[in-house]
Amino acid sequence: MTGSPHPALRADLPAEGARVIRTDVLVIGDGLAGSAAALEAARLGARVALVSAGHGSSDRAQGGLAAATLPEDSPRLHALDTLAAGGDLCDPDAVSMLTSAGPETVRWLESLGVRFDGGAAREAAHSLPRVLHLRGDQSGSTLMGFMRDAIAREPRIGRIQGRLHSLLGDGACGGAAFSGGLTVRAGATVLATGGYAGLFERTTNSRLSSGKGILEASRAGARVADMEFVQFHPTVFEGPGPFLITEALRGAGAHIVDADGRRFIDELLPRDHVSRALAMHGGRAYISVTHLDPVVLRRSFPNFMRNCRRVGIDPLREAVPIVPAAHYTMGGVATDLDGRSSLAGLFAAGECARTGVHGANRLASNSLLEAAIFGRRAAAAAVGSEKTITNSYARSRVWARGDLTVGAVRRLIDSAAGVLRTGAGLERALAALRAGGLSESAADAADVATMICSAALARRHSLGAHQRVDEPAPIAV
Repeated sequence: MTGSPHPALRADLPAEGARVIRTDVLVIGDGLAGSAAALEAARLGARVALVSAGHGSSDRAQGGLAAATLPEDSPRLHALDTLAAGGDLCDPDAVSMLTSAGPETVRWLESLGVRFDGGAAREAAHSLPRVLHLRGDQSGSTLMGFMRDAIAREPRIGRIQGRLHSLLGDGACGGAAFSGGLTVRAGATVLATGGYAGLFERTTNSRLSSGKGILEASRAGARVADMEFVQFHPTVFEGPGPFLITEALRGAGAHIVDADGRRFIDELLPRDHVSRALAMHGGRAYISVTHLDPVVLRRSFPNFMRNCRRVGIDPLREAVPIVPAAHYTMGGVATDLDGRSSLAGLFAAGECARTGVHGANRLASNSLLEAAIFGRRAAAAAVGSEKTITNSYARSRVWARGDLTVGAVRRLIDSAAGVLRTGAGLERALAALRAGGLSESAADAADVATMICSAALARRHSLGAHQRVDEPAPIAV
């Protein structure tokens, strides 16, 4: 175990040398959802252990946070855009709750010291400008800096570094076991471990976003849903040192062009439409900003400009090659509107949770909003829940040996469960995945990949981010 628990937790530590902590609420993951959950639980008087393996996807977010804060906008219009992007799979009640809570959530963040840039940007599939940024396209890292400062000021939160091994309990969750022999026993556990886009070979995510939390929740008995829905970001630099190119750049007027400089797609369509157009495009594709104001680019997109210079490209003079990459996952631990899973004592928030907000395709920049809102709601429900009584234990498993490595798993799902999918390709991938893994990490990766491919094979028709080229979407009559 690295790091040290806050003094508020020390009274519950056993004799020196043992690694068992008892606390009121355990939060696993310190991205925006986990940070919001920890702060809310502490505000309500709970002692909180916040355990994290490292910075995940929240720090990498560029586009910002969507909320209806301008006079011409409204939560209802935001909800309509969210429902349209979600491919008729969204839960309308969840969407209404999310968009209605948007303005208040912005005020809550500002009360923590967060200072958004002035105005709001428009991104793909939004009917109006409503995306709030921090330091241009450095929104995620800037926001998380504010959140970590707020956590550091909170005496009821103890931060610990550790990698999740398994959840504790038999028929209910009583905490979790982590790397290094650390065990945290808790009255309630909030899972905020992120999604599984980092499991793909080509991804915008940290490799920590491997679906581990979702997998352990499933192994413990929690219901998991919609694992087939993986959103591919259409504009990722194609070349050594790939980097995400924010959606807001297209909102500001950037063009997607072919090798001859011709536009071939409406850049403001939802991400699944743009990614599909790129995947079906015969040649290389590029994003071009040569026609935009250099002053605006340097002021509003410093991250993009810096990344281009790093790989030897001057975007003011030449187009930047792009390719879709796994970016966000809509599936996860099924929860209600208060983050409750089907497993007693376990709550989930953020990208590891399937709340019903995103449906089959997330609306751009709704993820940070969802993380903040559902993180707080899950914490409030966890603090108010009956404390879990369970004979807690860490699950032990024997790993099958085979020919698969983590790298092989990544390549398998990239080819079989990428932007365009076929039943035959998914079946071949599943046959290979059932061969097992060489290590615990490979076995975990293979199990998550099996969940993805099995769900994609079972959903025969295309919907949102799930595109079966052998089973297209039914034609409306």
